[in-house]
Amino acid sequence: MEKHLLDIGEKAVRAGLDLGADQVEVYTSNTRSFSIEVENNAIKSADERRDIGIGVRSVVGKKIGFAYVTSAEATDVDDCVARSVRIARAAIDDPDFQSLPSLTSTYPTVDGLFDNAVDVFSSEEAADMIIRVVDSSKEVLQKVDYAIAAGIQTSTSKSAIVNSLGIAASGRKTLISIYSYPIIKEGEDQTASYDYQVSRSLSEIDPEHVGQSAAELTMQFLNPRVVEGGDMPVIFAPLGASTVLGRGLGGAVNAEEVQYGRSYISDALGEEIASHLLEVTDNGILPGGIGSRSYDAEGVPSRTTPIISSGVLRSLLHSSYTANKDGVENTGNASRPSYSGLPSISTSNFMVAPGKGELTDLVSEIDRGILCRNTADRPNMTTGELSAMVMEGFYIEKGEVQYPVKNTLIGINMKELLKRVFLVGKDIRTTFTMTTPSFAIERATITSG
Repeated sequence: MEKHLLDIGEKAVRAGLDLGADQVEVYTSNTRSFSIEVENNAIKSADERRDIGIGVRSVVGKKIGFAYVTSAEATDVDDCVARSVRIARAAIDDPDFQSLPSLTSTYPTVDGLFDNAVDVFSSEEAADMIIRVVDSSKEVLQKVDYAIAAGIQTSTSKSAIVNSLGIAASGRKTLISIYSYPIIKEGEDQTASYDYQVSRSLSEIDPEHVGQSAAELTMQFLNPRVVEGGDMPVIFAPLGASTVLGRGLGGAVNAEEVQYGRSYISDALGEEIASHLLEVTDNGILPGGIGSRSYDAEGVPSRTTPIISSGVLRSLLHSSYTANKDGVENTGNASRPSYSGLPSISTSNFMVAPGKGELTDLVSEIDRGILCRNTADRPNMTTGELSAMVMEGFYIEKGEVQYPVKNTLIGINMKELLKRVFLVGKDIRTTFTMTTPSFAIERATITSG
C-alpha cells in the first residue's frame, strides 16, 4: 500500500510541474479505524471508518495554493493538482516563504510504530476487551451505586509524502486506546473519574488495570471539600503535568507562535527560564512513541530536539517555513491532521526527564499543599498566566494526602511555574500529548470555595 501511495504522489508532483508550478508537494494517506463505546452494559455506539485522499500544495513564485480530494482515482487526483496550481496563481505573495523542504539527511528507522495485532484486531476481540475493562471496574464498585462508560478505539494509517525537491517517504502506524469512566453515588454525593491507556502495540494494553484504576480513583474522589486558600506547593501528577507542560510549554515553543509574538517565551531563546531539575526534550524517534515518526508532515527526517536543559531554553520547534524564516535548522515538527489540512507545528513526543521517587515520595515532602491529578486548563499563551481548575486533586498536610478537593483553582504565571520546580519524580506516564513524571512547584496561589 505504501508503494501505491508513493506512486500516486510522484505522478501528481510531475503533473503539477507540467502545469507550470515551481514546486509541488503531495501528501497521501489511507486510514482505517473503528471504535466501540458502551454505557450501562449496553453498546452505545460502534463505528468503522475508512478514509483515503490526497492533499496538494503548489508553489508559483512566492504564492502557495492548496487543494485536497477524498479519493485516489487518477482523474480526481489530476483535478486536485490542477485546482492547487490555479489557486497558487491567484494567491497573494507570501514574502516570508522561501521554499518547500529538500532532503538533507537519511530517514531514521523508528521501531515499534506498527503492530500487526492491532491492524487485524477484530470487533469481537474489541468487544471482549471492553467487557474485561467494565468487569474490572465493577469488582471495585460493588458497594456503591454506579454506572460505567467504557470505550476502545483502534486505527491503522498508511501515508506517503513526495515533493519536487527530492522528498519521497512513506510509512505505516497503528494505535489502540481504551478507557473506563465510572460514575458513582453514595448518599447525596456523586462523583466520577477515569483512566486510560494508549499504545501502538496491543501487548501493552492492560484492560484489567484500566478498569480497576478508574474505579479506585473514582472512589477516592468521594466527599470532596474546599480548602483554605493561600500560597502553597502544588504537585502535578502526570495527567495534570501533561496539560500544563504539554500544552502550556509545548505550545509556547512553537516557532510560529514566537515569530508572531504570541508566546510568553518570545525572545527567551538561550536564556535560563526554568529550574535546573526540569529537563525537556522533543523526541520524534522514540521507539513505539505515540508521536514518533520517521519523517514529519513535510517529509523532513525526524530527530530529537533538546528544549530545556540546565534550565536554559535551547530550541524552538520548527517547520520548514519557520526555520527558513529564522535561518535555523529545521527540527522536523511539521504536522497535519490529515491530507485535508496544511502543515502546522506541533510536538512529537514531548518528554520530561525522570527524577527521583514515586508520587508518594513527593507527597511526603509537602507540609501543606495540593496534589493536582488532572486539569483541563492551559495558560494564556501570550502572557503565560495560568488559572487552572483542579478537576481531580487532593489536599496534602504533613506529608500525607488528606481528602479530595473541589472548586479549587491554581493561579500562577508559567514563567514562575517553570522556575519553581523543586521536585521531579520518576513515575513516568505516557499520555496522548507527552511523557512525563510528576513534579512539584514551590508555591502557587490556591483559591477554593
